[in-house]
Amino acid sequence: VTPEGGPLATKRLAYVGTDVSYLTYAARWFPFHDYAADRATADITISVPAGYEVAGSSDEAPQRTAASGGQTRYRFVHRQPALVGNIVAGRYVTRSLRFGSYELQFYVQPGSEARVERYAELMGQAFQFYTTQYGAPAFGTRFVVAQIDNDSLDTYAAPGMEFLAAKFFDPQRAPQEERLQREAAFQWWGHTVGLRSFDDAWLSQGLAEWSAFALREKTLKGGQLESAQRDELERALMFENTSSIARAPSTLDDLSAAYQSIVYYKGAMVFRMLRETIGEEKFNGLLRNFLEQYRGRNTSIEDFERLTSQVAGTNMRYFFARWVEGTGVPEFTVDYQILRTRSGKFRARGTVKQNVENLRLPVDLMLRAEGEGNNKDVTVQLEDKSEDFDFESSGQPLEVVIDPNFKLLRMSEDLRVSVVARRGIELYREGQYAEAQRQLEEALKLDKSNSWIYYHLGLLYLEQQNYQLALDNFQAALDGNMKPSWIEVWARIKRGNAYDAQGFRERAVNEYQKAVQTGITYENAQIVVKQYLGTAYNPRDLAQTQQGPR
Repeated sequence: VTPEGGPLATKRLAYVGTDVSYLTYAARWFPFHDYAADRATADITISVPAGYEVAGSSDEAPQRTAASGGQTRYRFVHRQPALVGNIVAGRYVTRSLRFGSYELQFYVQPGSEARVERYAELMGQAFQFYTTQYGAPAFGTRFVVAQIDNDSLDTYAAPGMEFLAAKFFDPQRAPQEERLQREAAFQWWGHTVGLRSFDDAWLSQGLAEWSAFALREKTLKGGQLESAQRDELERALMFENTSSIARAPSTLDDLSAAYQSIVYYKGAMVFRMLRETIGEEKFNGLLRNFLEQYRGRNTSIEDFERLTSQVAGTNMRYFFARWVEGTGVPEFTVDYQILRTRSGKFRARGTVKQNVENLRLPVDLMLRAEGEGNNKDVTVQLEDKSEDFDFESSGQPLEVVIDPNFKLLRMSEDLRVSVVARRGIELYREGQYAEAQRQLEEALKLDKSNSWIYYHLGLLYLEQQNYQLALDNFQAALDGNMKPSWIEVWARIKRGNAYDAQGFRERAVNEYQKAVQTGITYENAQIVVKQYLGTAYNPRDLAQTQQGPR
C-alpha cells in the first residue's frame, strides 16, 4: 500500500497526505469493470482527525458525526447508481455561495479564497444555462468544488463535484474560464447521462465542449465571438486526419493533444454542424430528449444516432458515417459573375464547389458589398460537389465569403496556415518553446505576411525575455496583414511591455500612447494600457505576462 496511486505514469489520481488527500473514481481504488460505464450505489464513511474537512460526491447531504478520539466521521451515500468513490480531505477553508437555484460549496486551501466568488459565478451561470437548454442535472442543486494539488489532473469532474488543481487558485495565473464551463457540462454529459463504454466518449467530452461553446456563443459579441468561432474550428483541424471521433478513444492517449483536438474540439464542431443540418429547434429538442430518455442510464453513439434520425424525421446515417466515423474535410471554392440590373442594382451569380464525394451540408455564403447595410447572406443546401447561388445588392459587390461564421469543418489556404500556427500556439502554452517556435516558423513559410503568427512569436520571445526578438516580431505583426484587427492595439501594448522590461520607459510610454490612439477595446485593451501608462510592466508578475489574446 502506498500513499498515492492511479493508472497514469505522470499524474496521480489518488493521494493521502498531511495537507490534502483525495480519491477519485479514475484512480480505480474502488472496484469496477468498465471504465466510465460501470455505475454503482455506495455507502462510504471517512474518519479524520480534528481540524480536517471532508467533501465527496453523494446524492444525499453528507452526514457529519463526532467519533472517538476527537475524530470526525463523514458519511457519503449514493442510492442511485453513479461513478462513485470521489472524496477529498484536508485543512480546508470552506465557503458556500448561491447562484440562482444552485448552492456551490468550495473547499480551498488557506490563501486560495480570492478566486472563489468568480468561480462560483462562472459555474453558476453555466449550470443555469445548461439547465435551461437541456433540463435538470442528476446532482440536484448542491455542488462541491474542491482544491487539490498540482500533481493530479488539472480538472476532474465527479458526480456533483469538481476537483481543481491548486494552479486554478493561483492569482498569478489567468483563470481558465472556458475549461470550467466545459467541466460544468460533464454533470449533464457523462454523469446524468452515462456511457455504455469509453468508446462512446464523444457523447460526454464532445457534448461538454459543445455545451461550453454554445454558452460562449450566447454571451460573446463582435470580435470576441468571431475569434471564439475560429478558434474552435482551428483546434478541431489540428490533428483531424489522425483518427476518427469514433476510433480515437481506442487508438489515442486520452490526455494527448491529438485526442483532445479530435474528441473535444472536432466533436463539438460536429454537434454544431448537426444543429445547422437539422435546424436549431429540432437540435435543441434532440438534446433535451436525449437527456430525459437516458437519464440515469448508459448510452452509446448508436443510440444517439437512432434518436437523431427520429427527431430529424430522416435517416441521418450519412451524417454519422462521414463526421463521426470518418476523417477528412472538404475544401470550398467559389466562382461568380457580377451583373448590373436595369434598376441599378448588382447581382452576383455563381457556384460554390467542394472536393468531397456525396457531401450533404447547408453552406452559408455572405456577399460583402460597398456601402453600409449592403452585405447579404444566403444558405445553400449542398447535395454533392456544387450548388448555384444568386445575390442582389444595392452596393458594388466586393467578394463572396464561404462559411463566414466558421460553422463547418473545412480547409482553406488561410486555415491551413492557421492550423500549423495553432499547433505552435498550443505547444507554447504547454511551455514547449523550441517546438512551438519551429511550428510557428513553418507557418510563416506558408504566409510571410501573417500578423497573427508574428504576434505569437513575439509572445514566445517576450516570455523567454528575448526582448529584441519580441520587439521585432511585434513590429512585423504591425507591418503584416493586420488580421485579426485587434493586433493593432495588442502588438503596441506588447512592444511597450518589451521596452518596459528593459527599462526604456519613454519608449514604452510612446507605444502605449499609440495603443490608446487605436481606440480598440478587445480583451479590455484600453483598461490594460491605462494601467501601464500609470505603472510600468513587470516581467516578474505572471498575471501581467498573461494579459491579452494568446
